[in-house]
Amino acid sequence: MSQINIKINEEMDQLLNYIAQKRKIAKSTLAKELLLENVQDKILPELLEEYEQGNIGLKKIMRLTGINADRLLAKIVEQGIECPITPEIDDCTTKLTEDLINKTKLIAKK
Repeated sequence: MSQINIKINEEMDQLLNYIAQKRKIAKSTLAKELLLENVQDKILPELLEEYEQGNIGLKKIMRLTGINADRLLAKIVEQGIECPITPEIDDCTTKLTEDLINKTKLIAKK
């Protein structure tokens, strides 16, 4: 884990202190929560574009943003993002699926 230090103005410091005291958490914890929420809201669309182009995988997006699989997949469906599967991979997985179905039928007949 790494650490970052940022400078904030007096008004922001007072606001963070007030909210942190009200929530009974450390100011640094509050700042971290706010940063992570903003990353998820502001950076996620960029990462989803990268995913749609096939430049980044779902696991990496989850690791970078802290978003769980259910929420990430819901965002993908909500935005109508297509899975970046090449025709070659799609053909291969279709054939594998058909083979598994046929083998399952043979086993069921026995």
